[in-house]
Amino acid sequence: MTVLFEKDFSPSEFTLFSEILWKLGSGKGQYNLRENIIADITILLRADFAASYIWDSTHNLSKEGVIWKIDPKAMEDYECVWQFDDPITAQLRKRQKPTFVNEVMTLADLKKTSYYNEFLRTYGLYHGINIYFVRNGIDIGDLRIWRAKDANMFGEREKRILNLLEPYFTQALPLDLSTQYGLTPREQEIVRLVSKGLSDKHVANLLGISFTTLRTHLNNSIRKIGCNNRTEMALLIQH
Repeated sequence: MTVLFEKDFSPSEFTLFSEILWKLGSGKGQYNLRENIIADITILLRADFAASYIWDSTHNLSKEGVIWKIDPKAMEDYECVWQFDDPITAQLRKRQKPTFVNEVMTLADLKKTSYYNEFLRTYGLYHGINIYFVRNGIDIGDLRIWRAKDANMFGEREKRILNLLEPYFTQALPLDLSTQYGLTPREQEIVRLVSKGLSDKHVANLLGISFTTLRTHLNNSIRKIGCNNRTEMALLIQH
């Protein structure tokens, strides 16, 4: 069991930690949760930059990125070019726990790569720590936190914090229904609303579609997800 020490937090950081827990609880299942919480996490970890992606295991890609204090061009460069020549992310993901970048590749070796010289260094990303969140064997998001070159390296404090927050993130982040089950955008909308307990009639009215159309989408979704009924589907989506 991870235990935080009194020295880990200043009074303001303890308040921020409490706010993060509240956001993870109140924002459970929301698509914009990573975007809403990434700044708080980065500040709590006394870091300078952050990114968060969802790993698509089908296509071996990082997608749906959000960033904090990283040049937006870095995200574009990463998604279009550098994720295909990234020597660290796959290794960090295998750990399934908070891991320093230099635990999977020494800084000396990293500095020999074009990934470091043409990407990380260009955007000031020097000391890194990553964590990947998985629920029921499905990747639901990650945190890729960085400090600048003149900052101290991350330490055990940051690992303790991320270890403590990991189960809250794992429960709060939504499943990517498109990647996992091949649901269309409309089917995803319907599944999420129905899984919250809304009636078919209510969902149809919210989305401006007929009851018959809704039932068609819902039945297709239940079949794709591999459930026998809506109750079973709701339990899977929510947990």
